[in-house]
Amino acid sequence: MKIKECLAKMKNKEKKSEFNVQNTKWTFTAEVYDEICKTIGCRRPEYGGLLGSSDGVHIDHYYFDATSERSAGVYMMDIPACNKVIHEWNDNDIELVGVIHSHPNGVTRPSHGDLLMAKNIIESINVHGRFFTPIVQVSPKLNGEIKIYPYSFEQSVEMKTPLMEIETESAEERRIAALDKKAPNRFERIKRVFPNNLMAKKKVICIGCGGSRPFLETLARCGVGTFILFDGDIVEDTNIATQGTFISELGKLKVDVIKTRILDINPLAHVVCIPKYLDNAITDEDFFKMAMLKNGDFRDTLLCGCTDNFFAQDRCAQLSVKYGIPYLAAQIFEKGKGHEVLFYYPGLTASCPRCILESRYKKILTVKKSGTGSSEGAAVCVTDYLNSIKSYTALKIFCYDEPLTPYYHELDKFADRNYFMTKCSSEFNAPAFEPIKLVEANETDLTFPFVTIAIGQTPEKGCPLCGGTSNENAPDRIIPDTRTIINPYDKPEE
Repeated sequence: MKIKECLAKMKNKEKKSEFNVQNTKWTFTAEVYDEICKTIGCRRPEYGGLLGSSDGVHIDHYYFDATSERSAGVYMMDIPACNKVIHEWNDNDIELVGVIHSHPNGVTRPSHGDLLMAKNIIESINVHGRFFTPIVQVSPKLNGEIKIYPYSFEQSVEMKTPLMEIETESAEERRIAALDKKAPNRFERIKRVFPNNLMAKKKVICIGCGGSRPFLETLARCGVGTFILFDGDIVEDTNIATQGTFISELGKLKVDVIKTRILDINPLAHVVCIPKYLDNAITDEDFFKMAMLKNGDFRDTLLCGCTDNFFAQDRCAQLSVKYGIPYLAAQIFEKGKGHEVLFYYPGLTASCPRCILESRYKKILTVKKSGTGSSEGAAVCVTDYLNSIKSYTALKIFCYDEPLTPYYHELDKFADRNYFMTKCSSEFNAPAFEPIKLVEANETDLTFPFVTIAIGQTPEKGCPLCGGTSNENAPDRIIPDTRTIINPYDKPEE
């Protein structure tokens, strides 16, 4: 940290704050600790923020200084922004008790510049007693894993190490427990469908969470116990009409607002938010760890490729085949005229995701198209219908080996028909719907625009992903790194 001249402006504020910070033992609330992990812990050093306490015991307020000036070895506070927060805290009886920031790997003690900064802050806003100045070390993977080295500052410019602990039960956990008691019979009417609370052991890993929000909420209402959500996007006003979002959620991470909805349905669900895109910065090993996977049987796990980016969908499909994880993917066609759902169940389905979409792969990889789709022009009812099909398919996948459910071995009927296409408009033309046109030609028997058919599939001979034998799990050695798309069409020029 480095002193910035404008820090002296703190002294000239008309409203002057006074704080009495005597505590030598601080407890981070779980909410604050998680926010530090999501902000400082996911960025390169040096980043920082303010620490506040409403009771003199717990650090229960945190402000991430996102607009600070920084370099590889220097953190310089955004003084106007921090001043505003400090005075807002003061108005609400929240004490500024410290400043936290990250250092380069291996530098675990405050620097001389840190000491001068702390001294300047204490003198500027009249902090009496010790001022907490912890140093954060972040993981080189920038995955939110951190280690905090606690230090405090006194007027003697002597650094001391105070006691520090993480609160085991947060206010959020107490709120969730209260909600659980408030609705103890929430799954009473689906006991016959999912007896013995069997859905609690199921896990869904969703890559891309915007348009899939209703799908995830439906799975929560069915009692699915674990959700791993990957999405680095925030809620924008353009999402309101197509993704079931609300004005009150604008600017928030999509994974966070979906987590809130899931826990409001089932407070006992375990929801892990990963505010990142599944890009090349995340290795296969990183994904395996983030998704809390363990080597073994994945019949209770479902990987969902719900992004509208073709190459991200391919990454999901490769991960599914590589690790033998049941898979579901979906896509809305142009202007919402139709949509598709495909699934893959290791050991059952005849065709893998690439077998099904190989003609699309060839077109995109040879023409070098962007491969990015969009739900623009699709009414929300189209998205809702798509999510209903996804939800029903997911339940059949989750319960394939559950004999006490009505979905037991239901997928057998679709082992070679694991691609569903839906017509949502009379303008939608696809060869598979030619028989439907004959019905529509009869004025007395018109079909409603939403028509879904399961289309037969055969393994693609020499499929680059499964070799044409998708009903056998592909060993790891076949797909060493899913970050590279398998492109047999990209041949060097002679």
